[in-house]
Amino acid sequence: MKRLNVLTVLILSMIMFSCATFSKKGFRKEVDKLEETNLTMLNGNYSFYPIKRYIGNDKKQNDSVPNSLRYNNAYDFLINENYQKSREFDSLRMKDNEYQITLNLENKNSLRIKVFENSLVIKDTLLAGKYKKGMFYLDNTFLECRGIPYLFGGCTHNKRRVGLTKSGNLLVNEAVDSSGALLIIIAAGYSYNATFEYKKQ
Repeated sequence: MKRLNVLTVLILSMIMFSCATFSKKGFRKEVDKLEETNLTMLNGNYSFYPIKRYIGNDKKQNDSVPNSLRYNNAYDFLINENYQKSREFDSLRMKDNEYQITLNLENKNSLRIKVFENSLVIKDTLLAGKYKKGMFYLDNTFLECRGIPYLFGGCTHNKRRVGLTKSGNLLVNEAVDSSGALLIIIAAGYSYNATFEYKKQ
């Protein structure tokens, strides 16, 4: 029984330490720190597709890579729906139509997200969240474990937060961690932060 308890504590500890971790590397110089009293600055209309992507350092990267930007629209990135639902939504959109996303902080813990196709609302979603460290942290985190974590399996974890650039554009920062092991021996995995910037309309 004692060995089982020790093993349980060990596995739980490894899961905690392997969770996705946010980082401002790459957009630290661009972010405008929000205060809890001015979170409504997030309210507004933004471009549906990103204008920039930031990766792991203090230089802008992939600004001119069409696929990198095209397949990271603001709604899918914020909502974090599964891949199939994202593809279904993508298939309904018409390339000749105009799309934009609107954010409205209904209270300090609720963010409403709408997608407009031309002038018609086609998506309306309310997400919970909270203010922390100059940004708004969304509560739609994802955690999935396979098998027995860190014995014969692993876990995938991701989460998102939103903020503003100094020019008023929207920043969406996602932290991802996926790791696994065989009998406590850490096997292949990955972790990263991806940040996209959406232009204020």
